[in-house]
Amino acid sequence: MIGRMFSILSLGAGLSGAAMVAGLATFAALAPQSASAERIECPQSKIRREVTTALPSGWWNTPIVNSLTDVRVITIGGKKALQCLYGPAGSIQRYAPEGATCSTSGGAFECETASAGPQTFTTAALDIPQTYTADLDRGSVGAGNAADIWFQAETADLLYVAPRNGARLGVGDRSNRGYAGCSSARFTRNRVSLRDIPVGSYICVRTNEGRISQFRVNGVTGGSPKTLKIGYTTWR
Repeated sequence: MIGRMFSILSLGAGLSGAAMVAGLATFAALAPQSASAERIECPQSKIRREVTTALPSGWWNTPIVNSLTDVRVITIGGKKALQCLYGPAGSIQRYAPEGATCSTSGGAFECETASAGPQTFTTAALDIPQTYTADLDRGSVGAGNAADIWFQAETADLLYVAPRNGARLGVGDRSNRGYAGCSSARFTRNRVSLRDIPVGSYICVRTNEGRISQFRVNGVTGGSPKTLKIGYTTWR
């Protein structure tokens, strides 16, 4: 827990209050739970009820046929069930889908099942010295052949973030797009100048292991050589 607190504090060091909050936003998993909806119709518009018990000779039963009159969500044995009502002809029912929340709508049932959003693979704050690389799958600096990004310096003023080892960058509008936005980002193997991604910019990455990642430029130290400070999240 202490180590976790230290990592979070280091991510925000030297930032204003607003910038620190923005930096922390990408440090945590950004995807809330999503939900899938299913519409369930009653299987018959009419049902027929009749006596099936054998009757003595001379006796008969007149079947009752009715159209669907109503639907409702009920509880049977502690479990939610979907019931279709057919007036005097009776009713039919089934259990609701496992884990779903159901309601009635237009003579049918709308059932919504929550599903977990994308899971975080790694998330951390990284300080990348000038000319060093970083692996956004494992969260390490100086990663060699495992690296995804390189803090490249052509001169003291011409500084870049360059993808490495098959990784790709998606700059876009530099906003915080999270997993969903980065999944649909346009990626390139071209490097990007630090002049084009100032502090506060969010950059999507397709890592060299095929995962979706996003990092935020939290700062660049003064002097020379410089250190690029980022906070990143990589999803499974």
